[in-house]
Formats: sequence, C-alpha cells, structure tokens
Amino acid sequence: MITNDKIHNCKIQPCFFAFFTLSCNFLEDKKEGNTEDKDKKEEDNRLYFEGEIKLSESRGLYGSLTKVHTTYYISENKIKREQEWGGVYSMLENYAGIIIDLKKDRVVMYYADKLSSTRNKHTLSIKDYKTHLKTKVMPKGIPSPVDRTFELLLDYRLINQVKDSTVIKGFKSDFTRYHDDTDFLKQDVFDSKEIKVKRELLEMVFMNLPEEINFPLKSEVKTTFSEISNDSIIKGKQTKAIDQLARNILRKKDSTVKKETDLEKLSKNKWLNMGLKILKKGVDLNIHITADVSDFSVRTLTNIDVSIPSGDFTEILDFDEFLNTLPTGGSVDFDD
Repeated sequence: MITNDKIHNCKIQPCFFAFFTLSCNFLEDKKEGNTEDKDKKEEDNRLYFEGEIKLSESRGLYGSLTKVHTTYYISENKIKREQEWGGVYSMLENYAGIIIDLKKDRVVMYYADKLSSTRNKHTLSIKDYKTHLKTKVMPKGIPSPVDRTFELLLDYRLINQVKDSTVIKGFKSDFTRYHDDTDFLKQDVFDSKEIKVKRELLEMVFMNLPEEINFPLKSEVKTTFSEISNDSIIKGKQTKAIDQLARNILRKKDSTVKKETDLEKLSKNKWLNMGLKILKKGVDLNIHITADVSDFSVRTLTNIDVSIPSGDFTEILDFDEFLNTLPTGGSVDFDD
C-alpha cells in the first residue's frame, strides 16, 4: 500500500537533486568568478617597476658623434629623469633633470651648464607643475628636463600596432607605428606593459604621451621621402616646396622657372629629377632619430639615485625665469 508519505518522498527526491545540481553549478560559477576577480586583482596589484633605464639617442647623419643620453630612475611613487650630451659634446658637461615625488607632492627641475657656471633649480607642487604643462611652452633644446619623444612628429596618427612583437631586455614589447598628416615622417615605437609605471608619472615626464604607449624602450623616426615618387612630390602636397626648391637648384630664369612654375615641365626635367633623388637620400639620412636602451637594471633605488646631483644649486623662485635658463632650439635638433 502506498502511503501519502511515500508519495511525498517521491515528489521531493527529484526536487532535491535539481536543487543540489543548481547549488553545485552556482558554487562552481562563484569559484570561477572568484578566480577571475583574483586574477584581475593580482593584475592590478602587480609590483611596480623599480630600477634604472638608460636610453641612448642619436640624431642625423653624424648621430654617433652627437649622442644624447637620458637616464630614468623609477619606483612606485618617484621618477627622476636626467639628460646630458654624449659624443663630441660630452665635454660641455651640461645636464638637465626632473624629480617627481608623488608622496611628497613635489617636483624639482634643475639645469647645469659648466661653461657658464650655471646651476639652477626650481621647486613646485605637482598641481602647479601640471598647470604649467598646460599653459607654458617648455624650451625645446637639449638637454631638457622633460622628454619629447612624442613631439618629434607634427601630429600622431596611429598606423599599426602589433602586441608582443619582440622582447627587449627580457620584457615582451609591443610595436606601434605612427605617421604625421603628410605621411612624410613616420615613427616606430617599442614599449612594454610589463614595465609597470604609474601613468601619472609617465604623463608628467613624457610630453604628448599616446594613451596606448607604456614606457618606451625604443623609438625611431624616419622620413618616407625616398618612398615618394618625384612626380607625386611635384603634383602633391609638396608642390610649393618643390617649386621653391627648383628655383634654388636651377638659380636662373628660363622656361622652367617662371613666376609661376610649369609643374609639368618640372616633372620632366632630368636634372631636377636627379637632384631630387640625391636630395631625398640626404633628407632620409639627416632626418633620422633613434633612441634605444643602452643600460638597464632592476634594483632597489637609493636616496642618491632619486636626488638632485651634488653641488650648490640656486633656487629660482619664478617658473618662467627658470625656463629662460634652459637651452632653446627648434622642435627637432637635426644635424646640419
């Protein structure tokens, strides 16, 4: 005889198994969710890079003779950048630097020139420094306290990016290529997200830092002049420039150099085309800037590493006055 209790038990059993199965799935999902959260938290809490990175930069045809050395001392809340001439100009012993300390809310900029016995510094808060970056124009000479790696092109148009394209100093590095709006210049950048530096520090040191770039370990700026046909140059955006170039090369008045140049005749002028080939090669050799890692160490920094160099520095209270002591120059210091 089947009692009501037995019927009740038969109805409950499938429900119990269903509940048990759902509970297991929920716990498994929660476990997986916790794992994902844990991985994300570990990603966010990765140790910040601490150590020294030195980049060596060469510019133009005689770049090996006119090196520029830039050293970065980096920790979680501090960064120090110091730049000096190398090569034939190393005898000048000029250098400029910046020290940013997030915890102390302090920025110290300094510059030293041995020949003029100049040793100046300026101290300000992080807020004031960020304001100055927006409202003031930093001198563009060498050496400089700030980094202008991403101000070498007139504007930055991202062309291509390849993640983990190579390994530099043991760190996986991405490759990114930029062109300017004329396609005349291109810049290749290799950076590594594995070198974790606080974004705030990077953006206060690297002017115009693209959002997709981490700490840059290598950069190369080239022209695309040799890749452009003479005919395209003459008839394209560079028409006015090539018109003036023709006047300077030919230096006489004839049927091809009039008040208004006949571009069709120019494009067929064999001497001009020959001159353009030589010119393009020369431009490509001279307008060429490379920066690459020359020294690298992961280590605990000392107080000396992230301090202003020894010696008596004169505190310049006015920011503009301090800027006036820095070297000035064009946006790019190419070799002549």
